[in-house]
Amino acid sequence: MLEGKWATMEDFATLFQYLWYQDFPISRQGTIGARQADWTKHIDRVIGNIANLTGFVVRFEAGGRTDAILRSTDGNEVAVEWEWGGGWNEELNKLKEHKKLWRKDKEGLKYAVLITYTDDIKNYCEQTEGIWKDPQWPLLLILVKEEKVSKKKLSSGREFEEIRMYRFEKNKPEELIRAAKALPWEVAGTRWSYEIK
Repeated sequence: MLEGKWATMEDFATLFQYLWYQDFPISRQGTIGARQADWTKHIDRVIGNIANLTGFVVRFEAGGRTDAILRSTDGNEVAVEWEWGGGWNEELNKLKEHKKLWRKDKEGLKYAVLITYTDDIKNYCEQTEGIWKDPQWPLLLILVKEEKVSKKKLSSGREFEEIRMYRFEKNKPEELIRAAKALPWEVAGTRWSYEIK
């Protein structure tokens, strides 16, 4: 049985924040930005590295339904979905209704994770609270706050501002467990903040 304090939601959030900055798909030196496929591959790498650091095996597109499953030797532990735009409530429902894909005797997930992008964090949290009623397991909601910009400025049409990570659990209000700058060069005191402008 996996230890209760191993690979907690807080651990996932912390690792996500630090790994998000690693091999970042854009730099502040004149690039016009990454496209949706670049950000999807970036999230793939972040999730793969989290699995590696926590000793899980990662399975992408598990069962043809879930973007990623992190498994221990005991079974599925964490189901992860990420959504570039729109349809995120469908992703939430997939996580809420996750079926055991491996061990039938296992109780279920330790927690689920949804990663998405928004310009309205408050609205996303309120809607998530409405969807995530009577869940079988907790949810870690990772929101990348963005501002829509001209595609001439950034090819993705999105400029990232910050990352906010919330816990949703049964019979508890949402809880902000981590917040950080979305762009590595805005993290004061790091090597990224001293790169040539």
